[in-house]
Amino acid sequence: MVYEVRRLRLLWELASHGTIAATAEVCRLTPSAVSQQLSLLEREVGTPLLVRDGRRLVLTEAAWVLVRRTERVLAELEEARAEVAALRSTVRGTVRLYGFPSAAVALAAPAIADCRSRHPDLRVLLDEAEPERSLAALRGHSCDVALVYSYDLLPRLPERGVETRELLTEPLLAALPPDLGGLTPGPDGAVALDQLRSHPWIAPRGDSALRSVLVRACEGAGFEPRLDYTSDDYTVLMSLVGAGLGVSLLPRLVAEPLAADVRLCEIAGFRPSRTLSVAIRRGSGGDPAIGALTSALRRTAERV
Repeated sequence: MVYEVRRLRLLWELASHGTIAATAEVCRLTPSAVSQQLSLLEREVGTPLLVRDGRRLVLTEAAWVLVRRTERVLAELEEARAEVAALRSTVRGTVRLYGFPSAAVALAAPAIADCRSRHPDLRVLLDEAEPERSLAALRGHSCDVALVYSYDLLPRLPERGVETRELLTEPLLAALPPDLGGLTPGPDGAVALDQLRSHPWIAPRGDSALRSVLVRACEGAGFEPRLDYTSDDYTVLMSLVGAGLGVSLLPRLVAEPLAADVRLCEIAGFRPSRTLSVAIRRGSGGDPAIGALTSALRRTAERV
């Protein structure tokens, strides 16, 4: 019996996302279509792949065997596509890049310009997205390269079928009103978080990872931050800080371009950080177009 690769991929995505609805969204199908294809795969295999545990679907041992093998199959197919693309005499085609806003400004824009200069026949398309959406799009072939991040206080778990390569690590900086008194910075200008315990904090609303890092960093310094203001717009966050309404904790690439009326200080002691990485589908790194873009991103990161 020959197994249909598209159905195997649906089972693989279900193992990653946990629900039919989430799998359908990633694969751009309806939930009923996903259920139908998985039922057909189950008939092909001749043994149960999914069992219901209350309201949850649980993969059987046979399903996990297929999931592990499917990951290898998908990687081999990516390598085959890359090898065929490498036979071309020039680097050409279209590469779709997803990146979150601060990386799009600092890394994506100059890297795309670099690619255009070196490879005139290569077209790079850019879409703005946070890492969770970017990685789902990467696995679903909606994009080819993704810029993602992780925090040292909140490390990201490995993603199935995805390779990541670190580009740079940046510090998280305390954003303070310019006239904030009562601080005793160290010789290097760094400020201890516990000196800010009595001040209101200004936190991102949509970036739940950064918000969690802010809370964890303050708790590690012995206090729970009072979150008086939140916003999804970093310009708003920095304006609130500049107006003297509180303090914040932001990655350098986010804070520095907006810091006209804000004082930025590194954190004394453990110095929290964010690592920016480039992600591709496992096996696709040999594609000349993808390789050209990732190389340009690395060159740009070295300059940053």
